[in-house]
This record gives sequence, C-alpha cells and structure tokens, in this order.
Amino acid sequence: MGILSRILRGTRWERLALPVIETERLAIAPLHPDMVEEVRGLTDDPAITNSVDFLPEHFSLADARGLIRAAATGRDVFLGLVEREDRSLVGIVGAHLRALEAIEIGYWVGGAARGRGYGAEGVGAVVRALAEAYPRRAIVAECRPENVASWQLLHKLGFRPTGDGGKRPGRQLMVWDIRDAPQGRSTASSIATSRAAARPDGAL
Repeated sequence: MGILSRILRGTRWERLALPVIETERLAIAPLHPDMVEEVRGLTDDPAITNSVDFLPEHFSLADARGLIRAAATGRDVFLGLVEREDRSLVGIVGAHLRALEAIEIGYWVGGAARGRGYGAEGVGAVVRALAEAYPRRAIVAECRPENVASWQLLHKLGFRPTGDGGKRPGRQLMVWDIRDAPQGRSTASSIATSRAAARPDGAL
C-alpha cells in the first residue's frame, strides 16, 4: 500500500484549508513539488519513520511525492516549517480531518533542528491558525506517553490527555484547550493572506 493510500484510508470529509503563517523564525506553508528532495532527506530518518505510523521504514522520493500530493484531497494537509533565514526545511506539520467535529495534528522535526524549539514554534502556530479557522472543531493529537519529548511539547502547547486510547496502538488521545495554551504574544507573529493548503502544489 502506497503512502498516499495509507494517509487517505478512512477519511471522507470536507476540504481543509489553512493560511500561510509566519513566526519569528519560520515560514509555514504547504509543501510543494519543488521540495521533494528536502522532504525525503528530512523524513528518511528511523527516529521519524519509526514514530509516525503511516510512514514506510525507508522514505523514498516516491513517498515524498505522495505526501505532497495528499493535499489534493483537501483532507490531509502537510505544511513545511522553513527557516526564514536560510530557507531550510526543518520540520513538517500535518493537519488531518478525522471527523466533522475534529482535526488531528501531527509533526516531525529533522535531526539537525531538534532541541531548538522549532517544534513548539511551528506546531503552536498551526494549532492557533486551526483554532481561528475552525472554531467549532476540536483539535486533537495522539501521542505515546513514553515519548516524553512529544508529550511534554504537546502539554506545553495546551493539549491535555482525555483518558481515551488513540486509534494507533500505545497512543493516548489528547485534546487542545485554549485555556491551557501559552498566554501572551501569539505563537504566530503574522498570518499572511490565506492560501488554500488543499491545492495540489501544497501539502501532518
């Protein structure tokens, strides 16, 4: 089963669109075909492919193209976290329509960029954009409690465990609550003019 088929399995909902987001260090926008080499290079890492259930063990150029094409469905949108200073791809955030009431987020950060706060900055900005664009939907994530780094990051951003198991083995369902989100200046320093992430040239 190809990566696109794995992503799309069981999803039949309306189309998802997100604005382009800029934070202090990042430009966050849909992945596009010109980024296929960067997407493969970032993602073909056992630390990532062993943690994200729909990624194959060896992430190829064909897999990267499938990930980018997923946005054409409008149900699974993958956004690149691009360092504004050197234009390097440091991470990927996905937003997924799981039901009429929920949007699931997921993310991964490249090895060289880990430990520098890009995950919190990028995921936080995307979550706030989703909350603004889809105020009636719950924003959820699944995480293994033993994945301490991700669990703590999600908790820091305002996600709380529901007490329910996730769809994936060993994972717990977490839901975002704006009351628990960091206060003060918004994670996103600016949100540019909306550009639909559901376009074929854009794409956890």
